[in-house]
Amino acid sequence: MPVKVISSRRVYSGAVSLRKDRFSINGRVVEKEIVEHLPSVGILAVAGDSLILITQYRRAPDKTLLEIPAGKIEDGETPRQAAAREMDEEIGYTGTLKPFLKWYLAPGYDTELMHLFVATDLKKIASRRKMDDDENIVAKKVKLSAAVKKCYSGEIEDAKTIAAILAYASKPL
Repeated sequence: MPVKVISSRRVYSGAVSLRKDRFSINGRVVEKEIVEHLPSVGILAVAGDSLILITQYRRAPDKTLLEIPAGKIEDGETPRQAAAREMDEEIGYTGTLKPFLKWYLAPGYDTELMHLFVATDLKKIASRRKMDDDENIVAKKVKLSAAVKKCYSGEIEDAKTIAAILAYASKPL
């Protein structure tokens, strides 16, 4: 399916950027707004038969969600370095990080590519790094079987977390 970009212009630039693309596909000219987002990491922190998840208030849905630790990859960081930093900041652990999956979170309108890691051999660290201003995170252990049930019951509503838990439960490293 040949796609030809006709134009692309930045409409907004900030923590994320917004661009408006005009392209031809299937013989039609289409305009699409695209959110440009830095790549990110997600971490399945495995402690025996449990996962270390976090609760975090999210402004967009105006609720506290149960999620895997995650965050954007900062300039100059590799995905593994970002995952180690996010584990430190959000759950206060270090561990062995193994790449598991990578996926686009919302490819219909967003460029964000998430690198998912499985963290094992977890070790609690003495003091966590400073969290971001909008973070009010609490780490909690949840048995993998209970986390799977929470995905299906609707108690876990975050798509990256649901996908990560169900993928790991069906094929753990």
